[in-house]
Amino acid sequence: AVVSTQSTGTMSTGKAIADHLKFWTLGTPVGHFVSMALPSDGSYGVEEGVFFSFPVQVNKYGVVKIVQDLRMDSFACEMIAASYAELKAEAEEALEIASQLK
Repeated sequence: AVVSTQSTGTMSTGKAIADHLKFWTLGTPVGHFVSMALPSDGSYGVEEGVFFSFPVQVNKYGVVKIVQDLRMDSFACEMIAASYAELKAEAEEALEIASQLK
């Protein structure tokens, strides 16, 4: 029997990295999208330049494009807004801590 010494979380992280690299290098299947964090272009109400996870399509040359105008229910919209608000709060907290180090 093979005994794994790695935790499920570690394996999940490894698979996520492998999947990310696969789509980035080979592209997403036509008509499909994946989530990747990249600087916002203002899509989905996220301020331009903020790194955030977006639905993207990747062509065979590795060019990543945010999928626009996905139909989302109110729950999905609320979750995106909550994630963005949490990210902004964490950034503000980090900047406050950094300013105290001067």
